[in-house]
Amino acid sequence: MSQAELDSMLGTVENPIRRRIIARLSQKPNYQLQLSRELDISQQLVAKHLGSMEDAGLVSTVFEDSPRGPQRKEYLLRKSFSITIDLAPSLFRARMFSFGAVPGIDPDEQGQMNAKANEALMFPDEASRIKPLAQIIAAVDRKLNEMEEQRAVLLYLRGVALREADRMTTSLGSADRKKVLKYIMKEQRDGIDDISTSLGLQQRVVGNLLEEIEKDLASE
Repeated sequence: MSQAELDSMLGTVENPIRRRIIARLSQKPNYQLQLSRELDISQQLVAKHLGSMEDAGLVSTVFEDSPRGPQRKEYLLRKSFSITIDLAPSLFRARMFSFGAVPGIDPDEQGQMNAKANEALMFPDEASRIKPLAQIIAAVDRKLNEMEEQRAVLLYLRGVALREADRMTTSLGSADRKKVLKYIMKEQRDGIDDISTSLGLQQRVVGNLLEEIEKDLASE
């Protein structure tokens, strides 16, 4: 997803009241008045936050018939995504991805889980589906925990490598050259446009520095 989408979602979920509303809507669609009562928040404030989340595309609405009067507006979540932020010395990275494009999962393993879920849904009665679906949830949770543990180890190793690389660049020439080298190491990008924009250097300067770095590496 784009940086603009990430910024929009971070701005939306940073508010604690909105997070409480999202937590409720993640359980089931809900109504403005009901959310106000359950969360002990004024209906006016709930309406304000729901409007902000609707503008951000996080929630949508449908009109439902009410047994006691006119139709009422029901709110439901319309996005499924994950946001991760990695923060440490020499490291800041934020990203967001939808559940439809989850990286890091073996396609065969994911296919097996999908097959088990489809098989469970074919059981004739709802009671017989509970156990296999619970097993799938447990398996997914185990996989997510494993992935988080692996990410922690990898992020630690990345931080160690970056700190050592930062230390080494202190003796590699001009300040602009150091900036370019550090940027390439941290971002793994060497496009002149990207480097020029991010570091505030002229494209000509970046191009000359990259040529120097390439010659130095070739001569080693």
